[in-house]
Amino acid sequence: MVIAFAIVTLFCMNGCNKKTVSALLSTLCVLAMVMTVFSLVVHHTEELDFSTMEYLDLRSIDNPEEIFYAEILLSGLGAIMDVAVDISTALSEIIKQKPEISFRQLFRSGREIGHDIMGTMINILLFVFISGLIPMCLIRMNNDVSFLTIIRLHIPCELCRFFVESIGIVLAIPVSVLITSGILKSNLKKRTTLC
Repeated sequence: MVIAFAIVTLFCMNGCNKKTVSALLSTLCVLAMVMTVFSLVVHHTEELDFSTMEYLDLRSIDNPEEIFYAEILLSGLGAIMDVAVDISTALSEIIKQKPEISFRQLFRSGREIGHDIMGTMINILLFVFISGLIPMCLIRMNNDVSFLTIIRLHIPCELCRFFVESIGIVLAIPVSVLITSGILKSNLKKRTTLC
């Protein structure tokens, strides 16, 4: 479902061209890397407590981790796609303005663009998670759940989401720069679209 959503969104918004293909490949590669890292971390550490996920009936669900994986995939998809599209668009514009640019120079330019994007994207992610935590904490405290219990049960899941998606944003930069530079420089003289 995540793959289909990424494909439809990118091609509907950006059209069928090398930029879109490179952004899609970058997004899918980064999502695979992030989920691999997340799976390794979850299996080598203490289990997260999924009992506080209100919408789950833990008696009828065999593996709540799968739902948590899906949440991370869907919530991280937007940020990762944004970074991939920003980088592919910027590098495409650089090549249009300076077609003789070398792969190495293009890669360096993409890295610099990515570093500028990274800080703001991680800040946005942090504020989104904080704004999601505030109402949840207030509702729990209104229902006489202690603040320490909230911190012990809810914060680990939210921190896990934040760190995994931040890793995704950080990984999206070099992956997007590498894939986009490779695709855009591979057949620069032909200048044909893929579709």
